[in-house]
This record gives sequence, structure tokens and C-alpha cells, in this order.
Amino acid sequence: MSEAIKTASAPQPFGAYSQAVQIGSLLFVSGQLPIDRDGNFVNGTLAEEAMQALENVRAIVEAAGGTITAIVQCTVYISDLAHWTEMETVYGDFFSVVSVLPARSVVPVKEMHHGAHIEIQAIAFLNRP
Repeated sequence: MSEAIKTASAPQPFGAYSQAVQIGSLLFVSGQLPIDRDGNFVNGTLAEEAMQALENVRAIVEAAGGTITAIVQCTVYISDLAHWTEMETVYGDFFSVVSVLPARSVVPVKEMHHGAHIEIQAIAFLNRP
């Protein structure tokens, strides 16, 4: 059976979806935009937007009982590949504490909600069924 994961430490869904869904040991985190937990869009540099999206992912994984070491896959949606280096730096710094980096895809997209430049979704493997 699946279980919806919900935390006040990350932005609440703006539509018909869960912050994350856990099925057994797998946690599927919905795409996270650079929106703080109070629902405010973080309009800044790509690095600031990326860090907010990653912190949202972390908060949701932690709400399910995991840590960033549990993240096994990320999909990064980015508005312009010109931001690649900045995104890569923030992403690399964020995951510098893990011994095995998550698998990752980076997908360029034309536009995102709120004019965001980045959105990140993740899959984590939790050590509890």
C-alpha cells in the first residue's frame, strides 16, 4: 500500500498531488520548485533557486525518515542549459556529503511555473519497509 508523505517543512502542494508517496522502501518525491515552506517563490540566481528546491527535497525525505544519503535518483528540469555550470556546482556541493551520488537526468524545458529556472524531483530508498 502507498502512503502520502506530508511535511510543513516544505511547500504545500498547489494542486492534486502529494509532496511524496512512499511504497514500501521507495519514496517518490514530487518535483520541487524554488518555493519556501511558506509558499513564497525564491526569485534569485539559479544557485539560490536550486538550493531551495534541493532543501525542499531534503525536508520531504527527512519527513519520511530518511536522509539525503537515501536519495538514489534525481531528475533536474532546467530552463536553460546556460545555467548548467551553476546548477552543477550547487548540486555537487549539496550531495558532497554522500559516498554514492544519486543517478541523475537533466532535462531542458521551455518554461516552468512561476517563471522558475529549475525543478527537482527525486526517488529515495528508505531502510524501512
